[in-house]
Amino acid sequence: MPILFFGRVFAHGGGDEQIVREKAGPYYVTVWSTSDVGSSDLHFTVAVGDQEDSPVLNASVIINVTPLDKGQPEIAKPATTGQSANKFRYETDFSGIETGVYLITVTINGDTGKGVTYFEMEHGYHEDTFWWNAVVVLSVVVLGVSGFLYLGRVRRDT
Repeated sequence: MPILFFGRVFAHGGGDEQIVREKAGPYYVTVWSTSDVGSSDLHFTVAVGDQEDSPVLNASVIINVTPLDKGQPEIAKPATTGQSANKFRYETDFSGIETGVYLITVTINGDTGKGVTYFEMEHGYHEDTFWWNAVVVLSVVVLGVSGFLYLGRVRRDT
């Protein structure tokens, strides 16, 4: 039921895939993001693998968020495995991010070298699920009342 009433529900470590197994220097990188326009939060989860597809857990991962449509300054934060619910991934949160288009740069520094990848994303542009939720709730109520009335009629006839 929470999914019906609150739209997409993600645990830490999930979200929308932004890049999947993209080569960044000596690493393969996958990045997920979760935008919450209501709280202005932007969450990133990063998976880093080496050339043999083994997880890299001792790297320094820095995420830069650069606004493309506003005159705001760039914000950089480290993503760590310590903050992550899944200790095989790096995570970080940005607060107070306005809706808009951003260039996201992910820099990985580890034992085998440095890798950089980037992508553009929109923060806070999501489908309003209010009407969908209203249709689902109304359908459940109508079906429930219809079933109740049908059972009442069947009991009266017997």
